Amino acid sequence: MKNLAMFWWLFAIRGGLALLFSAVLSFSGSLLGTIFFDPVTLIFLSLLLGSYVFGNAILYGVAGGYAIEHKHPLGWLLVGESIFAVALAAYIGLSLLITAHSLALLAGLHALGTGCFVVGLALKLRRHDAERDAGFYLTLLCISAVVSFATGITFLANHTAELRPITHWLSLYELLYGLVVIAFARGLYRCIPSQPA
Repeated sequence: MKNLAMFWWLFAIRGGLALLFSAVLSFSGSLLGTIFFDPVTLIFLSLLLGSYVFGNAILYGVAGGYAIEHKHPLGWLLVGESIFAVALAAYIGLSLLITAHSLALLAGLHALGTGCFVVGLALKLRRHDAERDAGFYLTLLCISAVVSFATGITFLANHTAELRPITHWLSLYELLYGLVVIAFARGLYRCIPSQPA
């Protein structure tokens, strides 16, 4: 855990973004679906998802550059996640008028990409940290990875689902992922060595 402690802020911001995205998605998916026609809702949801994914890409890119500069083993994992997020955000931007089917596809790809990142993070934690608390957070990351893969596969398998269930399930997934990441960030923050007075 001490090896990753310097990145507690990254996971705290990422978790906060996931919770904010979950709240906005849940509210807008319910409200917009009852007020506006589906094309307006889909454009808004595509902009929302694309902005969220691109925000994550910037966050991971900045942290990855910092990690590589300091020769931290997490650097290339963060850069890889940033590249994946940029590519996904670009695809979302190019297909602005998405359908409910492509929204499920994009949500599935996003969840699978997140699951791969969490697996890589868990492997880094297992390889570089053998502390007592590391086991709990490793288990937390493994559960998060399983949920991410299950969510991604579910979205891809049910790409013909209606728009409202897609937004609700994606919102629930991001809520759970955000809580896990914030708990992980809290654990990392506790591992920061105290500064001498």
